[in-house]
Amino acid sequence: MYRYPVEVISDTYLSKVGGFSYELDRKEIGINAKALEVNTSIIPNETFATLRTFDDRRPYFFKNRFIVVPIEENMDCYEMTADGEVVLPDDMKDKMRVKVGEDVIVNTVESFRIDGDYRNVVKAILWRLESRIRRN
Repeated sequence: MYRYPVEVISDTYLSKVGGFSYELDRKEIGINAKALEVNTSIIPNETFATLRTFDDRRPYFFKNRFIVVPIEENMDCYEMTADGEVVLPDDMKDKMRVKVGEDVIVNTVESFRIDGDYRNVVKAILWRLESRIRRN
């Protein structure tokens, strides 16, 4: 029914940029509400995501985080996401270096796997460092 977003691996989606809209805040990205429901496990207005293009080489933690919001039929930017494309805020037009129609990866892994609780991440890093120290 909707071509995008397509889940390529768990909680990571491929989509295209549908356009830029004044209706979105600086920290929001919008996707067709029905496409979110049908094609993803994303929870609108709760799930955080990072975006990257295929040639983006910045480390994950330096990427902008956005909250995913649903775009309804009554919104002006609905035609930009008629097939489930990602709509970005106007404020990010100069900062994101993406063009309309370009492929983007929508990564929601952190939102679902870490969910703001970094204790296990810190434990894993400390364990890895301690094991390296013991080996040396």
